[in-house]
Amino acid sequence: MVSHFLPFRPVRTLVLNSLLTALVLLLTTPHIWAQSANGGLRGTVLDADFSVPVAGATVVLEGSNMSASTGEDGSFFINNIPSGSYAVLVSKEGFIRERRGDLVVTSGSVKEVDLEMTAEVVELDEFVVNQEEIVDTSSSTMSVDIRKDLKSFTDVLGAQFIAQTGASDAAKLLAKSTGVNVADGKFVVVRGLSDRYNSVTLNGLRVPSSDPDRRAVALDLFPSAVIQDVRTNKTFLPDMPGEATGAGIDIKTKSVPDKDFYNFKTGTGFNTNVTGDDSFLSYKGGGTGLLGTVGERAIPGFLKAADLPGPGQDGYTDTPADRAFRQRVNDTLSKEMGTQEKSAPVDFTLEASMGIRGEFMGAPAGLTIAVDYSKKYTGNDDDRIGRYFFSEAAGDLGLVNQVRRNAVVHNGQETMRAGMLVSLGIELDTDSQITATYFFNRVAEDRASLQFGVDPDQNAGVLDYRESILYTERQLRVFQLEGEHLMDREHDFKFNWALSYNQSSQLEPDSRFVNARVDEGTGNYFQPPLSAVPPFQRFWRELQDENYTARMDIETRILGDGGDSAPNVKMKFGGLLDYSDRSYRADSFAYSTGFDNPGFPAAAVGAFPGFPGFGGKPRANNEQTWGDVFLYGNVPITQVSTSTFGTFLFRTNDPETYNASQMISAGYVMFDADLGGGLNVTFGARAETTDLKTLASPVYTYLDEPIRFALLSAEQRNDIVYQQLINDAFGGDVAAQNDPRLEARRRANISEISILPSLSASWDYAESQRLRGAISRTVARPSFKEISPVAFVNVESGDIFVGNADLQMSDIINYDTRWEWFPEPGAMIGASFFAKHIENPIEFSQDGDIQRFINVESGRVYGMELEFQRSLNFITEELGHFSVGANYSYIQSSATRPEVGRESIYGPTRRLQGQPDYIFNANLTYDNPDTGWSFGTFLNVVGPQLFAVAFNYQDPDILQEPFTTLDMSISKRIGKNAKLTFRAQNLLNETMVRYYNNPQRPIHSTRSPGINYSVSLGLSW
Repeated sequence: MVSHFLPFRPVRTLVLNSLLTALVLLLTTPHIWAQSANGGLRGTVLDADFSVPVAGATVVLEGSNMSASTGEDGSFFINNIPSGSYAVLVSKEGFIRERRGDLVVTSGSVKEVDLEMTAEVVELDEFVVNQEEIVDTSSSTMSVDIRKDLKSFTDVLGAQFIAQTGASDAAKLLAKSTGVNVADGKFVVVRGLSDRYNSVTLNGLRVPSSDPDRRAVALDLFPSAVIQDVRTNKTFLPDMPGEATGAGIDIKTKSVPDKDFYNFKTGTGFNTNVTGDDSFLSYKGGGTGLLGTVGERAIPGFLKAADLPGPGQDGYTDTPADRAFRQRVNDTLSKEMGTQEKSAPVDFTLEASMGIRGEFMGAPAGLTIAVDYSKKYTGNDDDRIGRYFFSEAAGDLGLVNQVRRNAVVHNGQETMRAGMLVSLGIELDTDSQITATYFFNRVAEDRASLQFGVDPDQNAGVLDYRESILYTERQLRVFQLEGEHLMDREHDFKFNWALSYNQSSQLEPDSRFVNARVDEGTGNYFQPPLSAVPPFQRFWRELQDENYTARMDIETRILGDGGDSAPNVKMKFGGLLDYSDRSYRADSFAYSTGFDNPGFPAAAVGAFPGFPGFGGKPRANNEQTWGDVFLYGNVPITQVSTSTFGTFLFRTNDPETYNASQMISAGYVMFDADLGGGLNVTFGARAETTDLKTLASPVYTYLDEPIRFALLSAEQRNDIVYQQLINDAFGGDVAAQNDPRLEARRRANISEISILPSLSASWDYAESQRLRGAISRTVARPSFKEISPVAFVNVESGDIFVGNADLQMSDIINYDTRWEWFPEPGAMIGASFFAKHIENPIEFSQDGDIQRFINVESGRVYGMELEFQRSLNFITEELGHFSVGANYSYIQSSATRPEVGRESIYGPTRRLQGQPDYIFNANLTYDNPDTGWSFGTFLNVVGPQLFAVAFNYQDPDILQEPFTTLDMSISKRIGKNAKLTFRAQNLLNETMVRYYNNPQRPIHSTRSPGINYSVSLGLSW
């Protein structure tokens, strides 16, 4: 895909050939092991009367010294059994001893058997109650128990918690986790560190981002229907990606089933902002269709390849060929340019999953299939957006001296999500398993926006008016193949491997934008003064990513026998190859005609919202739109001095492109030492090499001069020599276009080797109490978009993002301590303290309409976390079905200010961008298996945070006010197989407010998401 980077082509070929060779060897090797292996016996022990697992039962192979104990789920496994026919004895206090014979074990295979035990009559009633309690406790405490055994500081959100919260995807689920904030509904901020400082993996393998604005993958792509659990590892270990600074988040998909199951759920709901009236903002022909409508909106091939003229009309003639071409363009593209109000449908969700246990080519196997589909409608008619000029005068420094934009925003959005998970697991022999996983997800968002407000030029009786139509389709395909092999039980020698191929994309086809001024008195529209681009614009943007990953891990015990006698030391080492490439292209067009076209009558067609005497443009709530009055085709334009005819497209600039590639290769070694006395130490190091390259379109091609200047380096932007050079290149000066200084600005390159050590220790100093400590080094990398010197226009806000080719990687030193107490199964009380020192942190900056990421000299983050989770049975047994939990994070940070002069106004430091001062979560849940009733309430409070860093010395930073959400769910089991659930989300319906941090606190933006109500019916067998 990235044809420029020839040095990477041989590397990718080598990687692919190596992966294929490894795959062949790994698929055939387990069969070789199986030829000489003994067999195994695996099964589950159940209560014969109540079909619940029997934990702690002893299973003995009669006539041998081989035995096993059943786990909490009643399962057991006896390995390395010579071929033959056997009987087993099963015993446990309170049960009648059972014997089962005629069990034939063959070499290289596992015999499956289910055993039943009957309780002794005298103990029956008491036993039944206890077993039900054990099963219920196990299901509700599994996440805490997993967390207790992990080496890193880890939060585990399991399947039951997912069901209780009603979280529809991984992003909404993680918002309930300790120290985690979710930005834009998709990206996690952990301990005050934005998504770039957090790695996201799916089943332990990295997933590329399908969002050009971010390095991390958008977590709303992972629906809860396919998630088994989500693990947030807050301390770096050498077997984790080097970017796991704030956290390494691993999403585990539903695994291969132990038995057959079938689930089905459907539901409906609505958002209070858009349901119940006809004010949902959309447009004629709008919507996401059944599975997306990107094909209907794609740029026509003939238009994409056409050599269109730039601004002006000199490139067109009145020849038959030109007239035919113009007519073809106008007949092919949708004529809709404006918005329209209509009634919003209700939300709809559908989920289905199934698991089948059987055999595949004679080997035990399991298959899991899960699908989900949803459509949701959101919007608002009173959001706001503000942009300002700030004073440089000494007495009024940093105060607003001119309003550039102050607009009311009316928007509506339809969101479609469709996904599928297929997972197939095969047990090749007693100690070898291979799992293949396919994951697909598509999210389509169709958004319409209408804005009107103060004229930026401060003319009385004139309004700023903007309309936009933006369709975005994100897609992710994941192919994973992984193997787990226990090669030597005596030394716990394990060999695990994984291969993955991922495709991700984000398509924005045919975005449409209208930007104008309006005379309130006459109703006439006119082009904004000093605007180089006509008011009617269209954009096509396309991003395609590919990713190849190969991982290998080997683990063995090098000291001790694995028993209780210490010391026991395990060594783990491995490596990873991760190659990604990206292609990006944007095509930007505008129409040749302006508002003096006779197709735009001054007579009022309908009143503008909020301005009864205003007319000219059809209202959003009127049936007529711009598409009805816009003149297309070959009609003379008498108002413009031109020799050509008709309405036609021209390119506002050459296609904006960049191609990028990244190769990360890593190797690590780590040791896990159980030293006795409850002391465990894990230490090691990881080495990562980073080779990142980008090549963008020439920086001089942009029509707007401020954009051209913004793509220069910080020093060049203020140098009149470079300003003249890039303007000469834009004007067609060939010598300037070929100047090596401008050619160098097209490219970005990072080549770096990072050594990342890690040391962590835990001490069980008292019963159920533990101290942990850790120190490690990690890195953070810029995303392809952030480092590529290309401009990206936000058609809705008008902001312009430019890539910064001078960005560098960040280095981070992490310090963590933690105290934990597990007073009973499923209960946990904890306190954590952490600190991080960051060299060259990458920060978001805004300079007027221009946005970019920059490196600042250094930054620090420190804070504390408090957690509590347990059942209320310690108060009284009647409250045993209630569980309460809470977590609180207090975070402080500071970063040096790089902007000249700002330290004298706002101080030498500021907080890190995206870091909230505090995060508080609380939940109260009730689950009664006897009555089938359950409910949960979930509170989330995110403190104030720095949204964006201002760049000009007089401009204040942009802050975000605290934001609180309250969710609730109620469920009732109906019979043995059905469950009815009601949910309410964002019950407080607060408005999210961002403002400029000066005494006036002028608004940057506001957003009111509304309340979501839903009801669903689930069936399971």
